[in-house]
Amino acid sequence: RSAGRERVARAPFVLTTAKEVLIVDCALVITWKVPFPGREQHALQLAAEADAYWGKFAAEGKCTTPEWYFCPNGTGMWMVKGERRVIEDLVDSDGSRRLLEKGMLFLQDWQWTLAETGSGAQRFMSEYAGELANI
Repeated sequence: RSAGRERVARAPFVLTTAKEVLIVDCALVITWKVPFPGREQHALQLAAEADAYWGKFAAEGKCTTPEWYFCPNGTGMWMVKGERRVIEDLVDSDGSRRLLEKGMLFLQDWQWTLAETGSGAQRFMSEYAGELANI
């Protein structure tokens, strides 16, 4: 068996591509409202820069392709998913930090977090249920 197949057997949630298997237990989630007045063009440039930057990692199999969500109330959300250890390393890089800093300058209510998803969310709920049973 290949190493990828062994990982699939242990992970309850995976994404597969023609190249390899990506374990998904973490999401980098970014939310914002509208751009600050006068910074709309900078916000559009940031979007293109983030797509190119994270798209490179997605092509290397380190995370999913960036996903964009736009809500009628003006809230925007952007997300990539992957293995927590890998996503944490990518977020901690100089390039990611620069993008996150630009977001604070150009977009109102800019926030980012690492969220549990896939097998990470399942693990979180199992641990939560265990603690609840102890109360």
